[in-house]
Amino acid sequence: MEEIKIKALAREETGTSEAKKLRRSKFIPGIVYGKDINTLIKIEKSELKYLKAHHFSENILINLEIKNKENSQNIPVLLKDYQLSPLTEEIIHLDFIKVSLEEKVAVEVPLEIKGVPKGVKTGGVLERILWNLKVECLPKDIPESIVVDVSELDIGDSIHVEDLVLPSGVIALTEPKEVVVTVLAPMKEEEVVPEEEAVEEPEVIKEKPKEEKESSKEEES
Repeated sequence: MEEIKIKALAREETGTSEAKKLRRSKFIPGIVYGKDINTLIKIEKSELKYLKAHHFSENILINLEIKNKENSQNIPVLLKDYQLSPLTEEIIHLDFIKVSLEEKVAVEVPLEIKGVPKGVKTGGVLERILWNLKVECLPKDIPESIVVDVSELDIGDSIHVEDLVLPSGVIALTEPKEVVVTVLAPMKEEEVVPEEEAVEEPEVIKEKPKEEKESSKEEES
């Protein structure tokens, strides 16, 4: 994978007010922590272009050069977290974690869908279940993304984690049987049920029955 380089300065300023002063200037406050380090830093805003190019991904290996009053040191780090302003959505703080180039790390890598499934061409629907894959590998082997080719999927077919083709040195930590994508059959339109014909009401007999008529005549006579 590509390694990016970012320059930073060690800082002694702490607290909310000092952080605001930094942001009003040309710096973004941050911190680097790890097994043997816990250092406050500040990074020029112009340096963020390297992170922006990778969408502030947390799986990009960074060679962080930290300068202080006496010397400078280069540290391999990963971007662990970042904070955005709720008003401007600009970066206001960065967290980096130091890693060892000789020790494996666990990170989440985005899955990139490639192709159009056969089943979709015949009316099916592609349903994506998994968007990221948790993997383990050396920092230098972290892939920016993992391609999932769905071209051969027909209706009813699925791709599971165990089916993915991973780069050399990369091991999936996500459950092997977990579904990544599947092609569903098209939904059938609901059949329109015709309304039942109205039941004819019984005819109301207005004329008296024959027996009643004869009875009435006898009474009259």
